[in-house]
Amino acid sequence: MNAPSNPASPAVHDDALNTYLRLASFPVAVTYLKSWDEAPPKARRPARDLGNRFTTCQAISCSRRYGWVLALGREDSSCVLGAMALGLEKRLPHYTEGNLCVDLYTESLQAGQLSEESVPKLGEGACVGIVTAPLAKAAGTPDVVIIYGNSAQIMRLGQAVLWKQGGAMNSVFRGRLDCADLAIAPTITGAAQMVVPCTGDRIFGQVQDHEVAFSFPYSMIDDVIAGLEATHKAGASRYPVTNWLNYTGGFPPSYEKYRAMLDEAGPPETA
Repeated sequence: MNAPSNPASPAVHDDALNTYLRLASFPVAVTYLKSWDEAPPKARRPARDLGNRFTTCQAISCSRRYGWVLALGREDSSCVLGAMALGLEKRLPHYTEGNLCVDLYTESLQAGQLSEESVPKLGEGACVGIVTAPLAKAAGTPDVVIIYGNSAQIMRLGQAVLWKQGGAMNSVFRGRLDCADLAIAPTITGAAQMVVPCTGDRIFGQVQDHEVAFSFPYSMIDDVIAGLEATHKAGASRYPVTNWLNYTGGFPPSYEKYRAMLDEAGPPETA
């Protein structure tokens, strides 16, 4: 698991993110569980406590919208693809050959195989489950932070990441299995990325059309917040974005013609 560079708590980090981003939903902390002994005692298990199996994106959405702490294991998972990405299910040849992708997202089995190979994955059995929680309620040290926002808020996060490192951020798109990009890729790559939510996230996580996602390793959070603060102070970019209002607007020709008539007529006589 990643370790933060200073002892500030997740709740402090949550306050800082909301100061600069004014988010409509909670930032979510994702933690991989090596054993169920690590699960927070009050975490909801979808199958046991809610009578349903959840997708990973559904659990993330419950945490960001309801403020719930959830623990999602094999028996709680409704999406076999998401469970396989987390290493909670075996990856049988039928899956790796592309059979769950062909005719849905790819034209051929070969293209489906390439798509499945591209999905970020934890090793089989690497964890027994994950905990999703609002960042302010995260216990211990999370592995990944996930934030949903509008394009301007996500832009600000990207600018914050680039404050120190410069250059450009690289993000990937596959239109499916965004749970793997959000909850797993940052751990594998050590980098932040912007993610266009996938079809499943829109169906099960109920992501709205205006929302974009952003995720990064929790170990980066101090740099992200420092970047938000620095770019905010610099004044070039803030959220809400400051509009430029000191200008003379243009109007239809008929308005301008009438303005010329008024200038010729002079100001009204005073009472």
